Amino acid sequence: MRANRLKNEFIAMPGHELRNPLAAIHNAAHILLRGKFDDEKLTWASNVVHRQVLHLVEVVNDLLDVSRIVQGKLTLKKAAVNLGGAIDLAVETSKPQIEERRHELILNVPTMPLHVSGDSRRLSQVVANLLSNATKYSPPGRKIWLTLQNVNGEAVIHVRDEGDGIPAALLPHVFEPFTQSERTLERSQGGLGLGLSIVQNVVALHGGKVEAYSEGSGRGAEFIVRLPLAEG
Repeated sequence: MRANRLKNEFIAMPGHELRNPLAAIHNAAHILLRGKFDDEKLTWASNVVHRQVLHLVEVVNDLLDVSRIVQGKLTLKKAAVNLGGAIDLAVETSKPQIEERRHELILNVPTMPLHVSGDSRRLSQVVANLLSNATKYSPPGRKIWLTLQNVNGEAVIHVRDEGDGIPAALLPHVFEPFTQSERTLERSQGGLGLGLSIVQNVVALHGGKVEAYSEGSGRGAEFIVRLPLAEG
């Protein structure tokens, strides 16, 4: 019963997530088509279109990734990857969202490279999704910690926040896509709630694992990714 309800809620979510940015793009396009605007309005309309198109791309990519996961078709282009570089790309991707909510990102990444065998783009996606999750579920102006360590032959990534936390009943299910959609609907944070499910599957394809920790509502959350270091 609960699973069916969450699936029904999830099916409704793409419509809402697509409708809002499309409405904003429509309004911006209407202003541009009128042809009567100054530089300020032109800049505003351009920024709206750019921001909302990026959001649409994110929604579509998440849906495509989940479709590939369900069909067992999510593949990796493996090579030796310096995790520090993958993290840098993820931070760059997440920076606008972090700055918009005035969060302070505290980075602790070693200067010595830590290499894993994997897909650089997908590993950046893992970190970016975790940062996005921390950003969405933290009130403005909070701290987010991102740490990379070498622990007993594993590369360990920590993403910790001072946000809303995860209720105890939800914590065991947080990587399930439909359970995450329930959290998103309740808090109206936007997005399809698929990011953590994608994280878990991508990490598993790299031979690693991801865990979630929280002391409960309002106590923040921490996600820990463990990946085997490349031999040699």
